[in-house]
Amino acid sequence: MTKLYTNFCFPAEINDVVKLFFIDSILVEDVALCDLSLIEQQDGSVFFYVARSAELSEKLQTDTANTDELQALRLRKRYAKLSMYNLLVKLTGKQMPWGSLTGIRPTKLADQLEREGLDWRKTFIEILGVSETKTNLVADILATQGELRKHREGCADLYVGIPFCVSRCSYCSFTSGEIGRLGKYVDPYILALKQDIKATLQFAQNKKIIVNNVYFGGGTPTSLSALQLDELMSCIEIKPVEYTVEAGRPDTIDTDKLTVLKNHGVQRISINPQTFNQSVLDVIGRKHSVADIYDKYALAQKYGFVVNMDLIAGLPTENFAMFCHSVDEAIALQPDNITVHTLALKHGSVLKEQSYGACDVGRMVDYSRERLYAAGYMPYYMYRQKYMAENLENVGYCKPGKACLYNIGIMEEVSDILACGANAISKRILSAENRIERAANAKDVITYIERGDNYLNKKFQLFG
Repeated sequence: MTKLYTNFCFPAEINDVVKLFFIDSILVEDVALCDLSLIEQQDGSVFFYVARSAELSEKLQTDTANTDELQALRLRKRYAKLSMYNLLVKLTGKQMPWGSLTGIRPTKLADQLEREGLDWRKTFIEILGVSETKTNLVADILATQGELRKHREGCADLYVGIPFCVSRCSYCSFTSGEIGRLGKYVDPYILALKQDIKATLQFAQNKKIIVNNVYFGGGTPTSLSALQLDELMSCIEIKPVEYTVEAGRPDTIDTDKLTVLKNHGVQRISINPQTFNQSVLDVIGRKHSVADIYDKYALAQKYGFVVNMDLIAGLPTENFAMFCHSVDEAIALQPDNITVHTLALKHGSVLKEQSYGACDVGRMVDYSRERLYAAGYMPYYMYRQKYMAENLENVGYCKPGKACLYNIGIMEEVSDILACGANAISKRILSAENRIERAANAKDVITYIERGDNYLNKKFQLFG
């Protein structure tokens, strides 16, 4: 157990850097008890940082003169984390692919650096320690997004959350439940969700908010019956620019459900293999076969949907060669989008409780990137999570012109979100004030059903 002491005002962010190297790191309140320390000192507008271990030290400083309060805080965080990162590189001899970055959205940081008048690529590589490969990935994503990453005033996307799945995967930490076990709550949930959707769309109309894109996520929306999906989608009395449903699990897809989606104007769906190796599907708790993936993809093609396929690098028992097979099989099917996730062991997942450790993930991610580029796919969004194997990332790849607008909006935080359902979070971007405000619904189904009006009011207050 590595013990960290710091007087920095955001100690958890310094500990996040330490956890890149020593996952079992804790904060202590006494410098005499620590293995590592990070001390911040101030002289006027200049802040000094000293990171120490028993043998080594690393010193940095930054001048916050001529910056506003928010930018000054960003600089302090940047250099506090960087001083600890540089110390740990010296101490361990290891470098991380994303350097000292621990944030979710490196593309947003690139934007911020440009607004500060800096060469973001040079800053990533020479100061923040980001590898050239990951820096190029950010550049390619920014190029693919282009004008799509701009915030549009007076517009929002609608998110509808379906917190049910047919079974729980061993890597999953989402607050979704097995629909068979929670069956008695499904109809009350649908009733509450219908009221939420109708009231939200009426509110948007009254406020003259244009709803651009609609996204049904989960959980697995297609764990509901065709009749239940039809009932919910009948509440969407608008024609969005883009309409997406995460069908996700092949074992939840059939002709009746796809017909309902098509009749309601859905354009995009997900059919997520996660792996094309049957033994791995069995280990992680997926209740479908590899053959089901091919069958349901062929069925979806008959309806003309834009299809995304998810793969996960680092699944239990899946070695490098097996993962390469999964990537090759997905590419051979030629879906419009392929998203490559890096396994993240979050609290609440079975794999986390079992202390599972993924191996060879960096090679897997590199292989997927090289193969997808060669097959004509380009990265169009990316985000990172805590506890990701080898400190890597999740990347969505698309064929030209097939990027998911909703994904860009939410991942880059350039779209307001009107969110309906349990564990859904509404978001309002206040560009003039350079900040984002949120209103979260209850995470669990029962509380959401019982207190739906309270969460509606919070959402409406957020948007004024």
